[in-house]
Formats: sequence, C-alpha cells, structure tokens
Amino acid sequence: MICPHCAKSLQQRERGGHRCSYCRKEFALDPKSEGTGLHDLRIRKLTARLTLDGRLACTTGQLRYALQRRGRPDPAFLGNRGGGSCLAVLGLAAIVVGAALNGTLTVLLVLGGLVLIGTGVRMFRLADTPAPPVPIELRWDADGFRRTVVDRWKKVYGTLPAGLVEDELLRPGPPPADPAFVLLCPDRTVTAFLHANDYPRRHRALLAADLRAVPAGPPVVVLHDASPQGLLLVADTRAALPGRRVLDAGLPVRTVLVDQDKYVLLRDPHRPEELQVRLERTVPGLTATELTWFAEGWWSPLAALPPKRLMAVALRAAERAGGAHPAHGRGTAGGPGAPGGLVKAPAARRPEPAESPAETRRRALAVGFLTWPDDRPGNGPGPAEKGTA
Repeated sequence: MICPHCAKSLQQRERGGHRCSYCRKEFALDPKSEGTGLHDLRIRKLTARLTLDGRLACTTGQLRYALQRRGRPDPAFLGNRGGGSCLAVLGLAAIVVGAALNGTLTVLLVLGGLVLIGTGVRMFRLADTPAPPVPIELRWDADGFRRTVVDRWKKVYGTLPAGLVEDELLRPGPPPADPAFVLLCPDRTVTAFLHANDYPRRHRALLAADLRAVPAGPPVVVLHDASPQGLLLVADTRAALPGRRVLDAGLPVRTVLVDQDKYVLLRDPHRPEELQVRLERTVPGLTATELTWFAEGWWSPLAALPPKRLMAVALRAAERAGGAHPAHGRGTAGGPGAPGGLVKAPAARRPEPAESPAETRRRALAVGFLTWPDDRPGNGPGPAEKGTA
C-alpha cells in the first residue's frame, strides 16, 4: 500500500502497527487487517468523489454502500471440468502405480484411484449445473463498518473527511410547519442524507419513515428500493390514502435490469413466497423478466445510488410534488463554516418567493442532475449515469 503521509510504497513488514516505517506517522486503514481495498488514500478519493469535493453532504452509510461490489457475482456451478480432469488423471496414476506393487498397498492405491476417478467424472459432468442460490449481503453491517472504518479513522485523524457525516449522530431539524409534501422513505441512510443537505427545510418536505407517520393533507412521495417491499409500499400507501396524490419516486427494477453492473445487487433466496404472490397480484405492471428477477431473491438498495444521483431523484420529486425551493441562501453542503458537511440553516428572514418548477429543473440540469422518476407503478429514476463509485 501507499503511505498517505509520505507516499512511499509499503510492504507488509514496513507498516506494522498501522505506522509507516519511513515517516513514522500512523495511518488508519491497512488492507491486510481491515480488508482488501481498504486504505486511507482510497477512502479519501472515494469520499471526495461522493461529496463532489465536499460540496454535497454524504453519510457514512452511503460510503459503506460505495465500497460494495457492484453487479452480479460470477456464476457458481456444482462441478468443474478442470478439477474433475485432474482428479481422474490422479486416480488413473494411482491405479497404475498400485498395479506395479504387491500386497496391501496395491489394494489401497487401486481403491483410492477408483474413488478419485469417480469423483472427477462427477465433477466433470456437473460443470454446467448451476449451484443453489446463496445469500448475497453487504460487506459490512452498520456496526461493523463503524468499528472498522469510521471509529478507526476518527481515532487517527480526529475528524471525518470534508462532507462526510455519521448517520447515527445526525440530528434532524424541526419539521416544516406547513409541509408542501410528505416524503415517505423507510431507509435511514436515505433520510439522513436528505437531512444532512437541508432538504426538508429547502423544499418544505416532511420526512416520514412509516406509513403510519404520514399526516393528512399534502401529497406523498415514496422513495424505495428496487425490491418487492418497496413496490408494495407504494401500493399500500395508495390503498391507505384513497384520493391522495401518491408519487412513486423509487428505484425501478426496469432501470436496474438495463445494466446491472452499475448497481449494488443483493440477494435473499429465502424470501417468503407469499411476498412474491402479493407482488404479482398488487403490481400488475411488472414484466415476466422483472418478476423472475424478484423471484430469484434479487434486490437493489436505493441508498447505494451515488449521492449526486440520489439528490437528483429527490429534487425531481420535490418539483413534481410542489415543494418550494428558496432562490437565495441555499448554502453549500460541506462548504466553509459547515462542520462535517452539514448545511447551516440561515438566520430568520422575510419569506422569499418560491422558485418555479421550471427554474428548479433548469438549475438541476445545469449541475448534472439528469435522472428523473415517473408516475408509472414500480418506476422511479431513469437509467443510471456513469461514474459510480
């Protein structure tokens, strides 16, 4: 690894105790002890990319997703042609050697050779048979990532990189007195990201984590994963709030299936069958390919989207739901005077005119927020942009 202080290339013996043997300075992460790919320079570069060099607040939960492998893993099979051939050759050699000997050793070698040949033939024949599906989970859970990366980083450097905030320590501000819309999202990482960027105040949005917390009155925007639970949350919200405007701004499975290598894919092969049946009955717009993908246990978390794209989705949702966006005093996430990447709320001032939806979209397009959801069941943001961490 490269020392983050003196830029020397360090062999394992030259970085014992998380300390460079050249400059004698301590670093936070060692890929040998903390995990492959984890080192200080990578965390710094990745954080700078996620936060747009500190201009957009990003949570440690989003950093955890950004370190996750994207796309499907290599397919697994029950057998292997190369391994089966090797075992068969070894078995044949054992029989030949055993035939040249006498006594008990001959019997043992012949029997062992036959077992090896039989095992090799079986491995060869099963080389094209897919292995049973196995769970695919995140590399770390929230507690493990905090102990391994976040706490270790703060111990060495005292503070997190600019623009990075901890989900657990984030304290949301007071809800808007007269919300323009309710944003329903059960994912704590997503709501923490929106709070860190002052989204509720800037757009008069009331963030709710549960359908029971949605008040009467304003329209509801649902942010959700590309998962059966996410699609059913939209359906349940519409059923529970008849006559209310409910917008689906979640991550659509159709977008994930276009290029799965751009998304974090997780799999729960033991998902209850009742969930799939209810999905087919409640969300009729899904295609056979999408239903099969869900039936195999796949899903993709909304929180794994790059922060820039996730903010684009939230901005578009606010525009469609009628959330006001102040034309002045917007602040910059992670900018000067905003510790930890939080946006400081401005001092009380006279109400300012709300920016028009067209102007909101024009400004969003100017900074690269190019992904917009639509209203069809199960549909949210469009195709992913390139450059995902």
